[in-house]
Amino acid sequence: MSHAQSLTDANKKVDGEWISYRDAYKAMVWFEKYGKSKHLIQNRFQIVAKDKTVNFENLRLSLNAQSSVMSLSLDVLGQTQLPLLKAVYNENAELYIVPKIGQFSYRSRVSIQVRADSNYDYADLKQACEQTLNYLGSLDPSSVAGKKCSGIKFGFDKRETNAGVEVRSNNQTISSLAIIDNGIIWADSNVNLKVAQFNFNSTNDKVHLLTRITPTVIVAVIE
Repeated sequence: MSHAQSLTDANKKVDGEWISYRDAYKAMVWFEKYGKSKHLIQNRFQIVAKDKTVNFENLRLSLNAQSSVMSLSLDVLGQTQLPLLKAVYNENAELYIVPKIGQFSYRSRVSIQVRADSNYDYADLKQACEQTLNYLGSLDPSSVAGKKCSGIKFGFDKRETNAGVEVRSNNQTISSLAIIDNGIIWADSNVNLKVAQFNFNSTNDKVHLLTRITPTVIVAVIE
């Protein structure tokens, strides 16, 4: 089951492009209805542009209902928290993007919750990865068949000069994860970030990780 939907041939307005809120709602509501454990993960609405030069922070995304207009801010990955409003769904409202960005798609995107204290225990990260794996398996079992959680990736805005992740053991030994300057978080997303990957194994299961700044995104590595 895929929640990505191409809008290349959709009817577009003169100065922007529109998405059916009903279609977006249907893509996102699966996570809300999912009944198994999901407290360490989140689901966000994402716009994926074919043009790699698109700067999502320069776009304006609004939810246009009959009685109101709601502005939705996008992060550097084109993600936002889409409100799920049944009354607006019934109105057949529109999501409106200004300016036009050419060919694009949209989808629901699962990631790991970012912590305010920047401190992540190994056990929580492993559990968050398992929650991601289980949720994706509930959508499409074949997409994760034979795969397992192997680690997690931290993604930071490529403009950040202070991006980094420290790995601290119980005896306070500290090491740093390698940073890839132009890394990709998702294969179908064209946005480059500074990426640090932490791999799960039995020799580091007592550590905790500390990010120097708040990451843009944290994702499970399932392979």
